[in-house]
Amino acid sequence: MSIEEKTQAAINFVKPFISGYDSGHDWWHIDRVRNLSRYINDRENLADPFMLDIAAILHDAADSKFNKDIIQDRYTAVGKLMDENEMGDMSDDILKIIKNVSFSSRHKSGNFSHPVLSILRDADKLDAIGAIGIARAFNYGGFRNNPIYLPGEVNGGQGRSTVGHFYDKLLKLKDMMNTKTGYDLAIKRHHILLEFLDHFYSEWEFGTK
Repeated sequence: MSIEEKTQAAINFVKPFISGYDSGHDWWHIDRVRNLSRYINDRENLADPFMLDIAAILHDAADSKFNKDIIQDRYTAVGKLMDENEMGDMSDDILKIIKNVSFSSRHKSGNFSHPVLSILRDADKLDAIGAIGIARAFNYGGFRNNPIYLPGEVNGGQGRSTVGHFYDKLLKLKDMMNTKTGYDLAIKRHHILLEFLDHFYSEWEFGTK
């Protein structure tokens, strides 16, 4: 099989898997993460481009937010995809990478490290901040029927509202980048988060002071 055929097999595999996700975790999220991964790797020259692309395509195939009860079945399916499409030689690494890429798994990876994982983590986090990150946060909050904001929860919302999620996760991501390129991109996107919050509180408190 050619690289193009293997890549298309991964795309065809993952699209039905993510069909029930919210639109912040849809195919366009994967597409953006692929582009960010390539951009970072072009400048850092750390990872095999093909493995990085396959990992980016598959990184949400077993997202625990949507697959809690069947997550092991999803991992098994990914392994089968790799074996059946002449990618078995990198199956173990791809599975370890997608198990460890998310924010919630950041303390679970033990000693596992891989250049693909480093870049993919940066790319995935970058898509969670900035203007698109804000849109994704409120989209997911609506998907879960979470409150937009609960006054008094700032600086420790613990996921109770979407604005609280900024403090639980989004504002921490800039300082969790693995690469210089990722960090440089994150600085601007982080500033967009802060600017949004300033405007948000100004409008929320309008007429109360």
